[in-house]
Amino acid sequence: MAYLDDSVRTLRSWSAGAAGQASGIALVDAVLAVLGDLLALPQAVAALHEAAACDQILDRFLALADAYGTFQSALITLKQSVAELQVGTRRGDGVMVAASLRARRRTENELSRLVATMRHATTRPVNTTGNEAIGIVAEVAAATAEASEAIFLELVPAAAQTSNKWLARLSIRPSAKKAAPETAMAALERLEKLEKCIDVLETGSENVFRRLLQSRVSLLNIHSLLTL
Repeated sequence: MAYLDDSVRTLRSWSAGAAGQASGIALVDAVLAVLGDLLALPQAVAALHEAAACDQILDRFLALADAYGTFQSALITLKQSVAELQVGTRRGDGVMVAASLRARRRTENELSRLVATMRHATTRPVNTTGNEAIGIVAEVAAATAEASEAIFLELVPAAAQTSNKWLARLSIRPSAKKAAPETAMAALERLEKLEKCIDVLETGSENVFRRLLQSRVSLLNIHSLLTL
């Protein structure tokens, strides 16, 4: 359990500064991998004997898995809108850019809801009743929610940013006026960086989603033993 404690502390340290989504989601994946190893140990199974607390933790992991399922869908939609923005910017097609930005904003609203869900998840205490095993599993769930909030938040732009401001920045208007070459180039560079970030997050979120499901199955199996 000491190694898992250290991994959780490292993850929470990252969450406090939230420096780089790729490193954050990799740390979440690493913590869940260690948790998976712990849940396979007979000693841990024997220690997880508080059925009520186990129910709470099961609910927490279900919420996390649901969040990452939604996050994966949001990444796919966001990636598509970024690709369309790139095409629209190269063509100087203001109508296409505006449509892509509207789709992107809908995705950002979904991400904002995920951020709120993760924030709410960290405010609900789990009754560990002095049980060390339940306590560390609850800590993993809480640290994962905190880090996930930071990861999701990084993809949500400032609320004041609007489609019109984006269009002005790209020097594109709905009349399909051609973007200034230097402005279009800068915009395409930003979009390319965002696309690469999304690629990394897609892979990382798939790994995290899978580990969350595996952890919940392990916890369900332990819970089944308690209810026999």
